[in-house]
Amino acid sequence: MMRVSILGSTMKKLLPALLAWPAIGYAATELPEIVVSATGYPINAHEALVPTEVFDRDDIQRSNAVDLAELLRLSNGLELGRNGGPGQTTSLFFRGTESDHNLVMINGVAMNSATVASAAIQSVDTQMLHRVEVVKGPQSTLWGSGAIGGVVSVNTLPSFKPGTQYFASGEYGRYETERLSAGFSHGNGQTGISLAVSHFDTDGFEVLPGVSDESGHDNTSFNATFRHTSDGLTFAASHWQAEGTTEYQNFTFPAPTFSLVLVPVSQDFLNSVSTVSVEGEIIDGISSELQLGLARDRIDQNDNADFAHTDRTTLAWRNIAELSNDDILNFGIEAAWEQADIESFGSTYDGTTDFQALYAQYDTTRGRHQWLAGGRLLYHEDAGRHTTWNLGYGFRLTSDTVFKANAATGFRFPTATERFVFSANPDLRPERSRALELGLTHLIDNAQQFDISLFRTDIKDLIVSTGVFPNTVNVNIDQARIKGIEVAYRLRHGPWSLDTGLLRQEPRDRSNDSKLLRRARSSAKTRLDYVGNRISLGGELIYSGQRDDVDGITFAPTSTDSYTLVNLHGSYQLDREWTTFVKLENLSDEDYELAARYESPGRALTVGIRFQSE
Repeated sequence: MMRVSILGSTMKKLLPALLAWPAIGYAATELPEIVVSATGYPINAHEALVPTEVFDRDDIQRSNAVDLAELLRLSNGLELGRNGGPGQTTSLFFRGTESDHNLVMINGVAMNSATVASAAIQSVDTQMLHRVEVVKGPQSTLWGSGAIGGVVSVNTLPSFKPGTQYFASGEYGRYETERLSAGFSHGNGQTGISLAVSHFDTDGFEVLPGVSDESGHDNTSFNATFRHTSDGLTFAASHWQAEGTTEYQNFTFPAPTFSLVLVPVSQDFLNSVSTVSVEGEIIDGISSELQLGLARDRIDQNDNADFAHTDRTTLAWRNIAELSNDDILNFGIEAAWEQADIESFGSTYDGTTDFQALYAQYDTTRGRHQWLAGGRLLYHEDAGRHTTWNLGYGFRLTSDTVFKANAATGFRFPTATERFVFSANPDLRPERSRALELGLTHLIDNAQQFDISLFRTDIKDLIVSTGVFPNTVNVNIDQARIKGIEVAYRLRHGPWSLDTGLLRQEPRDRSNDSKLLRRARSSAKTRLDYVGNRISLGGELIYSGQRDDVDGITFAPTSTDSYTLVNLHGSYQLDREWTTFVKLENLSDEDYELAARYESPGRALTVGIRFQSE
């Protein structure tokens, strides 16, 4: 049951024309993906009981996305909040859940911050990415705290491709934006290694009205991977990091008037994930992996003494037992040690939190029936014991049509900032969720798939700040309920690929019956690509409806208008190794906001050239 983007009403008109388009010399292409993060082990995407979407290396390179945030907004049901252009503070909303209710993993290790709970997806350069999986709905049973809305699993560039390959690219665009990237990989079937580096720099633009200062951003990213197989064991190591500086507008209230003044400031950032692992079949029928990971998230302000540092060390032992062709047991043990060091508005905290967990999930198929059930028991040093569970059922109506039902719980532990620094409350309880989903997947043929899902997510003990600044405090009071329907259609036909979808949701705060901020009731996404022998053409259409928000300057309740973005891209292969490409973002020069008062990029043309050895 592969989860894909969604079919809007215009698809009924477009599909016949697309299928009739000349494709001589091309056979119908099968829908291809294998996914891992939906179950913890490789599985055909159409067999997954939870909604899953995949961006492979070709998808990533063809898109107009310069960072992970821009790539994820192409996934149906995911929305962005952003304070301007590249590098600015970015929020990701999974099917109406909060921005800190999604877990982002790089090479199997969570990169979410212990200070703000969310992940710095604006720092992840797409040039370093090999594959991105998006799994929607609570995934705390498999992946732990933070996975209330869903999981994003990122794999950086691999080291196991045979032979020696080189790549390099350069591009330039509006706002004095430039990016240079290069790398190589070598593999011989037993040992592989890859190295890559990318530098992105932009002068930015004026993100707030009446402010003449441009908010620039630079990011230097590095990735290295190593893999060696011997005597049935595979040893692997990887390191990804992004480091740079982001300029932005800060709010001050100087004496004697104490009126609001915007001041241009900047901050340095460092994000990294390092892993070492060994995997193999230690016992017949049981595949095991032992992974040690270190994730770092660091922010240092250049214009004051504030900083926020996270260092998280994780040790995970994961096991897959194939009990039969129709029975798979996934189980493991995890431990983590999380160091947070913070100074914010004069408040400080420096401490370590540790937690341990064990989990198990059982997947079985009997005839036309499939069941998936699992649970996680976690002990947190401060919050105590916590359990989550998931239960899924699939019934194959025909060989091509499957009905699905899922129920699952999720949770998020309070961050060190919420408990000890800003509006501190050390007695905060974890946020908890329960979700229900009914869905239908239909394979029209090997090249087409249609999905529809009905979902509801209830969240309790939401953490909010109450009171009037600076006398505010974090408390567990809010409850939220998000109900919605998601429809998706995917086509792979010769040189053509199409992913299109529609989301309709009702995200509400049940404590006062208001709409949750920065989440639209309606959104739609479409990606269309043609990949010929030498010419590739494509585009993206993104629609988001009106969203409630808080004014970024006055902090008064407001809203942002609906918007429609059209992005185009194309490339021409000069020879077997060199390709030129062009990308046009915001074709209609739409004036839109992802966060109230903060401008988004206007029409921007980018041109570049890419080298890829055979």
